[in-house]
Amino acid sequence: MLEEIEKRYNSHSIFISGSAAEYGSISLNEAQEFIHLLSRELIKNNFNVVNGFGLGVGSAVVNGALDAIYSNPKVYSEDQLILKPFPQFPTGDKDLKTLWEEYRQNMISHAGISIILFGNKIVGDKVINSDGVKREFEIAHDKGLIPLPIHYTGYMAQEIFKMVSHDPFKYNLTEVIIKELGSLIWNNENIKKSIDQIISIISKIVN
Repeated sequence: MLEEIEKRYNSHSIFISGSAAEYGSISLNEAQEFIHLLSRELIKNNFNVVNGFGLGVGSAVVNGALDAIYSNPKVYSEDQLILKPFPQFPTGDKDLKTLWEEYRQNMISHAGISIILFGNKIVGDKVINSDGVKREFEIAHDKGLIPLPIHYTGYMAQEIFKMVSHDPFKYNLTEVIIKELGSLIWNNENIKKSIDQIISIISKIVN
């Protein structure tokens, strides 16, 4: 297991898990800028970005990654962006639930670290935490990924942060990393500072 984890770390591939029908106390524009900058800075720090194009998150991930790649195509490559959009219709004898599970398993296997953002959806007239984001967390744990739930984005990300905080070693997190995760601060006046905190944590994990 340790050899497999180390191999994923060496690949510098990061899965961004998240969905958002709303962004809580963070405004729409701030949230989109935050996700865009996060994805862009991951590419600029020579990480690969893996994403399943989740609602309210995926477009900003793609835009941010491509912003970095096209700003300097001699240094950064489109190969650093690994997209696995979910199928929208059943295929053959497989229903959507089965297909989505297969896609999640395949997509997450490309990464060594999972960043978890927001995680909500609308059911009826209510906004609830996303069971899909929770399932991605479970798969990532089974595959040995390091989870980095960004607690201030709320919803399922906050729920997962509370979960891993209770037993960090179970989730491959050191005391130093879980402490830094808990110390992350949302800075709407300088979103780049919030991004830099996340990049700093990732750098400590892979180096």
